[in-house]
Amino acid sequence: MARRKRTTTVTAHIPSTVELTKLKSGNALRIEVRRGDELLGTLSMGRGSVEWWPRGNKVHILRKRWRDFADMLDKYMK
Repeated sequence: MARRKRTTTVTAHIPSTVELTKLKSGNALRIEVRRGDELLGTLSMGRGSVEWWPRGNKVHILRKRWRDFADMLDKYMK
């Protein structure tokens, strides 16, 4: 049986302005990442930090300040 390839969909919920404010305000950028219909997680970006919320998880999140997030990307993207 041939495997069906599932595509990953990324949806950005962009507020009315581009300038980011605090995460809990209405101007935080929220990006949903899905594989097919399955939600993989939500990436939230605010002025002070970035948060990754894995699907179905409301307790254990990955929260990084922008400098730490940039350092993490540098480390894992090389």
